[in-house]
Amino acid sequence: MRPFWSAYRGWLSARGFHLQALREHEAIASGEIWCPPPFTSTAPLPYAQRRIGDETGSAPPSPYLKCAPAQDSHGRDVTIKLVNTFTHEYHIYQDLLRCDALFGQDFQGVLPPVAILDTPYRFSFVVMPTWGKYNRLSDLETVGQVVDFMHCMLKGLSFLHSRRVAHRDIDDHNTMNNLYSLWDFSSATRSRLIEHRRTSCVLYCLFDFNMSVQFPLETPLHECRLVAETVMFAGTQYNPCDVHFGAYDYDPFAHDVACLGNMFRAQFATIVGSVPEFALLFDRMTTHIISGRLTASNALTYFEEVVKGLPDYVLENEVVLDCNLDFQDMDTYWSLLPPELSSAWAKYRTPPVFLRHKILNYISSHSLGYTVLSCVRRKLRI
Repeated sequence: MRPFWSAYRGWLSARGFHLQALREHEAIASGEIWCPPPFTSTAPLPYAQRRIGDETGSAPPSPYLKCAPAQDSHGRDVTIKLVNTFTHEYHIYQDLLRCDALFGQDFQGVLPPVAILDTPYRFSFVVMPTWGKYNRLSDLETVGQVVDFMHCMLKGLSFLHSRRVAHRDIDDHNTMNNLYSLWDFSSATRSRLIEHRRTSCVLYCLFDFNMSVQFPLETPLHECRLVAETVMFAGTQYNPCDVHFGAYDYDPFAHDVACLGNMFRAQFATIVGSVPEFALLFDRMTTHIISGRLTASNALTYFEEVVKGLPDYVLENEVVLDCNLDFQDMDTYWSLLPPELSSAWAKYRTPPVFLRHKILNYISSHSLGYTVLSCVRRKLRI
């Protein structure tokens, strides 16, 4: 991609965005590296904080096919991404660029573009503020730090759904934090992020809309459907069973909520020992009874009601997080509730899967059975 970015260097500079220098490097597989400039400017949201002295003990980043690091005319670090103009992703970025709420100090948990540069061809350059890609969740130390992350994720998903954007790839690798380095990961990156999370300045966001779909704003959420085959291309490990058993279509917004809920269950199950109400939140976000699943906005409302009543000593409690991708096991967190609460809240707990699910699961476990089941459901559109 060096010839491509080199060809557009002057074109981008004329529009106020200056690519980092590229130079050859024998130790890098691609043969070339970006050369990050020194730190020059701080800026308010949606820009993040650059780690000062971030080049110490680390290496310059290698070029990436679709993205390039740059600075704008004010010295702010940005990332320029190539986007096909005939995609949902491009139109979503256009919509986010027009959303004033994303450029205020009340951060909404979604990273917006700061400019879109159209070309005469089938692609455009989308300019994004640079944020931190390294976001190891297992290093969160306290209940308060987990709460901060959950709050940003719920705000982000609720905001996207209010714009009728279904993300469709909710996963750890599509979250970022507002502390970044222009150099490759080093041990100092992890240490500095741990320190940053101990402050009140930490923020997280959802990003990357290459799998996303946007519906007309006036469409009610429950009326939005997508063909189930399209979800198979998503890379998230947190998929619920909504599209299993040869289903013809699915609700992408309920699917998003379940993916985020499964992320919470996998990463933060142990937090229920400190905040019992989160057991109900996890259940209601991920229940296999899709009609009973919380919307993103309802999940956010419930979360905020719970959190505003938490005393400081609870938020300061240390947590030991143990990621468990067997997140369908509700006993992992329900067993952490006091016996009296577990008994009192039993009626709210998601019931076992229906018998028909077990039958469909058995049929789907055989290749011939899955093929026949898929054909029948596709034909009947059920």
